Amino acid sequence: MVNAAGWTPGGSAIRHFLSAVHQALDLPAPRRPQDRQPYLNLLEQRARLARASIGRLVASQYNDELDFTSEGDHILHQIADLQPDTYRHDPGGCGGEAG
Repeated sequence: MVNAAGWTPGGSAIRHFLSAVHQALDLPAPRRPQDRQPYLNLLEQRARLARASIGRLVASQYNDELDFTSEGDHILHQIADLQPDTYRHDPGGCGGEAG
């Protein structure tokens, strides 16, 4: 991604941001049909956080490494503040432990 000033953010800053987005969206699939709604609710909350950070970066023409790193940190802090998942999921799924 090259901004209007012709500057490309460093790979580690983008990698950190993308890792944070991935962590926000990486939830284990629900085990039972009744676990689907709590899973979808949590996924929606996490997707909203990631989307807001992406929106802030897209809205600015002049992003630098600090912006990408800050947005990545912001996502990670926000998902840490969310309620833990309460639905049952299979062990070995993406992220988390079986509930």
